[in-house]
Amino acid sequence: MTNDFDLTPRERDVLAGVIAGRKNREIARALGLSEQTVKNVLTTVFEKCHVRNRLELALFAVRNLGGRSDPE
Repeated sequence: MTNDFDLTPRERDVLAGVIAGRKNREIARALGLSEQTVKNVLTTVFEKCHVRNRLELALFAVRNLGGRSDPE
């Protein structure tokens, strides 16, 4: 998928955690990252997807990615 919100594999993994309703700490543990890294990645994802928070990000994913973090 080519667009202005192309996400890296790591960003897609973090997005998947958000879609699943996980907290930053849970996402960090599952991916072997620090909680701060997850926060930094989310900031970048928010910017790329033009959203301001997790709720908007989840809604964005449902509308634009079919609720998936791995667009075809």
